[in-house]
Amino acid sequence: MLFKNRSRWGLVLTVLVGLGACTNNDIDPTGGSTATPTKGSADFTKYVAVGNSLTAGYADGGLYRDSQLNSYPNILAGQFALVGGGSFVQPLFTEAQAAGSGYLKLIKVPSLTDPSSLISSIGQVAPGAARGGLTSDGLPLLTKFTDANQNLGVPGIRVSDILTPYYGSPQGNAYFERLVANPLTTYFQYMSDNLNGATFFSCWLGNNDALGYATTGGDTPLTPTDLFTKNFTAAMNKLTEGGRKGVVIGIPNITTAPYFTTLPLSLVLAQLNLLLRPTTPLTALVIQTANGVRATQTGDLLMLSNALDYANIGSPSVGTKVGPYGLSITNPLPNKIILDAGEVTALNAAITTYNGIMKAQADAKGTAYVDPNTILNQIGSGTGITQNGVTYTSSFIQGGVFSLDGIHLTPAGYALMANEIIKGINAKYGATIPAVNPANYRRVLLQQ
Repeated sequence: MLFKNRSRWGLVLTVLVGLGACTNNDIDPTGGSTATPTKGSADFTKYVAVGNSLTAGYADGGLYRDSQLNSYPNILAGQFALVGGGSFVQPLFTEAQAAGSGYLKLIKVPSLTDPSSLISSIGQVAPGAARGGLTSDGLPLLTKFTDANQNLGVPGIRVSDILTPYYGSPQGNAYFERLVANPLTTYFQYMSDNLNGATFFSCWLGNNDALGYATTGGDTPLTPTDLFTKNFTAAMNKLTEGGRKGVVIGIPNITTAPYFTTLPLSLVLAQLNLLLRPTTPLTALVIQTANGVRATQTGDLLMLSNALDYANIGSPSVGTKVGPYGLSITNPLPNKIILDAGEVTALNAAITTYNGIMKAQADAKGTAYVDPNTILNQIGSGTGITQNGVTYTSSFIQGGVFSLDGIHLTPAGYALMANEIIKGINAKYGATIPAVNPANYRRVLLQQ
């Protein structure tokens, strides 16, 4: 997901508490395992990571040097080195351009006594690697990196995009444009070129084929199943060429991320009743859906990045300007800023289908398959998970797992995910690669 309006934060929030960002560098990074690290039947001599923003290390609404250094492939490569893995090359931004594409940063902890302080608590760090010019989507063109590469993560890429010519042009994807010398190069060709000599791969594609639909309230269509099947099969045929081993990671349950859970309808309605003091308390908002205008109901989801839109609810000077915004059938909240219950159902069905396709390919090719929801569901449970004395939850800011964009992970979150992937690799290939200690990785990004 690419956030083009990263500074659009607002709406009163009453759910934000202290960070609790604890670390402990004395904890055994193997989690207490005494097994000697072994590679099993896999060969980690040269590891290549294929994927989207999650693979690139995208966090806090941007890609920057620190987030790249804490990407899950870089964490994996460090553990693979214990069992014969070689060096791992990433397309890092230089230290001089460490801010990369720009990103969000927490300036101060929002106050419970002043919930609207979120507006001044999250700031925007300007791009550090902009070279001049913009893509057709308004994103800055970034300093080129066209050397050999082993982290092929491209923020925003969908399975449906991997065979698309000119995807690496200014009319395509700024993050892929940065990596290719020829704009005609497809992601599939780029992947093929950089697989030369690779002995092991990870593939975490597919998330954006569903995420774009989710974050635009259904405005961006889901990838058709036949196209997803065709392109993912082509990618897996190439990745497993010559019997190459690897791991495929599935698509998470998107709507459990803080992006969709931080602003529950009940909270928004409570704040509106407090601020507007209507004669009759508000019990629902009015929204536009694909099937017409209706009152909100159970299962409708509000989105974190649309907070300023929700802050205008009740105003007659926005929207259609015919009646109070979001409270009148003549001035409903537009479909694109609400993921309604019907769209949630369609989204989840598509994710299930995509994951079925991906797992079937992994099984057919004899590779490992990891369901990221195994760990994310534990994190999202009422108590979260506790490892080595540190508790991780899916709460926004204080949970420690999700970054400030509410979708992508923190370094600690990427470490937790890397451990889940290691678990799957160990089980499939009979390896004993040790886990990392997530407490050694930072959580929320504070202003220095």
